Amino acid sequence: MYIVLEDTSSFTGAINKSNTAKAIELSMDGNSTWTVTATSYINGTITSLGISGTSVSNIIGNGDNVFYTVSTNSGLGGKTYTLVNGGYLLPAGPPV
Repeated sequence: MYIVLEDTSSFTGAINKSNTAKAIELSMDGNSTWTVTATSYINGTITSLGISGTSVSNIIGNGDNVFYTVSTNSGLGGKTYTLVNGGYLLPAGPPV
């Protein structure tokens, strides 16, 4: 599944919250937002996030975490990033 948010689009919801999808790819431009409503898993490639230092400016976590697969996201460096309003974008192992 490919999720593309661009041109100031927005999405509210969880993505792959049971971590059972075979491949989820997420692409967001800096003007688009995702408001997370539950723990989510992105087990494919994540591109074009609004990352500055250790923060992501265009994902509103509201205390929920988004896990990413390190092997498909070398650009994230296996690091943990803070989301707006709490929560983290953080590395996870391969999907089960």
